[in-house]
Amino acid sequence: MDFNDLTTKEIFIKNLFSILSSDKGSRILGKQSFACAMRELALTKDIVQAWLNEWKKNPGKLLFFSDDGNAKNNREMALYICSALLADELVPNEMLQFLHSFASQCGVAPAIINSILSNKIQYISEPSFLKRGKTLYIAYSSNGSSANTPTSKARIRQIQNTRFYVANQVSSEGLDELQRLIIAYRLGCHAAIDGPPGVGKTHCVTEIANILGLNLYTKTCSNRTTESHIISYPVLGVQNGASVTTHVNGPLINAMIEPGIFYGDEFNLLKEDVQKRMNSAFDERRYIDRNDGVQIHAKPGFWAVISYNPSQNLTARDLEDSVADRFVHYHFSRWPAAFKAYVAHRKASVDFQQKPIPEKEFGIQLSWRGISSDGEFFVGVQEGGSIKWKHFFNGKPASEPDYVYQVNEAGSPLRAGGLTESVLQELERNALTELVFAQLLAQFTDTLLTLAKTGKSPLLEKIGLGDIIEEEDLELLSLHESSARIEVAALKHYRYLVEKGFNRYLAQSFATRLVIDQVCYGQFREKKLRDHSVHDLVIIIAQYMRLLADVSLYNTNLASRTNPKSQ
Repeated sequence: MDFNDLTTKEIFIKNLFSILSSDKGSRILGKQSFACAMRELALTKDIVQAWLNEWKKNPGKLLFFSDDGNAKNNREMALYICSALLADELVPNEMLQFLHSFASQCGVAPAIINSILSNKIQYISEPSFLKRGKTLYIAYSSNGSSANTPTSKARIRQIQNTRFYVANQVSSEGLDELQRLIIAYRLGCHAAIDGPPGVGKTHCVTEIANILGLNLYTKTCSNRTTESHIISYPVLGVQNGASVTTHVNGPLINAMIEPGIFYGDEFNLLKEDVQKRMNSAFDERRYIDRNDGVQIHAKPGFWAVISYNPSQNLTARDLEDSVADRFVHYHFSRWPAAFKAYVAHRKASVDFQQKPIPEKEFGIQLSWRGISSDGEFFVGVQEGGSIKWKHFFNGKPASEPDYVYQVNEAGSPLRAGGLTESVLQELERNALTELVFAQLLAQFTDTLLTLAKTGKSPLLEKIGLGDIIEEEDLELLSLHESSARIEVAALKHYRYLVEKGFNRYLAQSFATRLVIDQVCYGQFREKKLRDHSVHDLVIIIAQYMRLLADVSLYNTNLASRTNPKSQ
């Protein structure tokens, strides 16, 4: 882009006018971004005033270069605008939404804009917005390039020198936490994440907001948090000389009407009546009565995520059953020592602007993944100094995705050793049809409910697990009662993955784990019987019903095994 050209300068300044004016409470001429741009572009006050007068005839209108061969210029313009805005202290929500809209029309994904703004400290050390803009364009120029164009060594270095994300909670089917949450969002399923402190629950949700280009409204909960802190609270004001009471929206309402993401951290610490007060917002009704009686309906795209740290302490509070029923559940495990050491070193290196030690020195191996702005998944294979990208599900060549991250797959039994084509084909042959899967899934949850209530089930004898009743004290079996909601969510996930081209047995296995994690959420998961935890027992039953692959043996003919002791 030629910033020596007066027309280019005019388009840039008028677009900057439109974006800055979206922040209703600010003065355009008082913005540092505008002052710096005017000075660096060597614009006189007379020229700027003339452009401003012309812009006022149609304020807020965005200007683009013609589409015939100048798509590059539109993209470059968006990144230079973003570069200029880095000079301001903050970008308000209204302005950020307008910037996202402008950037998307220029071919720049919201995830890229969020990534730039979240790494402001790194870029702002360069005082020239033109030089910053050039850096940004070089860093992100591979987006939108032809398919299978490899990511360059310079781009890899640029990614690794920022606060990029390392996924570490990989399911047995090979899906990491970002992918699982993106799928839940796209299917309209609210998510609950449990796990010990410090395993990345909050960081993960923050990254999801960046990828989706949505504002994140967070509330850290405690036993002193009331519904007013989350839904709305009254304030006393004066209107036309009289005292009036108005209500200020809390984070949940803001997320519903924008729409954005509501994130309730430590949600289990809320009192049960406060938890249940929000049920209507999280289920099919999608509305909530504000504290002044006004009914608020969630706009399409609203999404809720809650997280909590389960405890075996008898005095600790767990999620209320009806609340838990409205979420799909994900368990985050503790980090292995080697990975924890690598993450600590990595963060310290970034903070002190030092070159990090390669992960191989810590005894771990990371691979590359990516997500596009429309939620497609990719894997990257590093060859020498570049990365070649492929679609996650079908392996077709692809260009570099909008959001790039690395993943530690060591915790994935199926993916860590790699699955040969013959094993995948055998898994596919042993997959159930969707109808049989739905029926067997319902039978599975009914069996669990019968076991929890009576300690017995005739089905255990049929599938070769009759001795479980004698081995374990099933009177101690505590499970969350599964409803049709979680089975619907599981089947939606199954169908989504199959339609994307995922192996049908792995899709079936993943959907089953959603049900298992829901009936075993929180304190239910690790409760002990005699020889097994509750979660272990539920896994064994699912394997014997052919719902899950036995990842230790890659055994797909699960129904033929008659004695669990034979393992």
